[in-house]
Amino acid sequence: MAIISCPSCGQKVSDKAPGCPKCGAAIAGLDKEKLAVMERDRRLNLSQSLMTQSMIAMVLFLAGFFFYWQLPPYGWKYYAAIAAIGVGFIWYLVNRVRIMMLKRKSKHGF
Repeated sequence: MAIISCPSCGQKVSDKAPGCPKCGAAIAGLDKEKLAVMERDRRLNLSQSLMTQSMIAMVLFLAGFFFYWQLPPYGWKYYAAIAAIGVGFIWYLVNRVRIMMLKRKSKHGF
């Protein structure tokens, strides 16, 4: 009996279990190749989601800079622009770290 990752949600589950207790995906009857393909698809979807979030964070960061330079240095819009710069920058960095961790994890086969 081996512990495998659920191909749908990534939860650790026994290979003898009929389904994942977390998401309910059927595991019994799937061969190793099908499990590997499903795991690869899950990682690809996660990677694409992280790249999309990175792009949204970059747009937020750049929009914050645009409004920062266009507005006078007082008022709520000016402070909202500064907040957008900070949130966009932090969000972008967090997503890039998550992408690097995902790539490192898939490179080592974990």
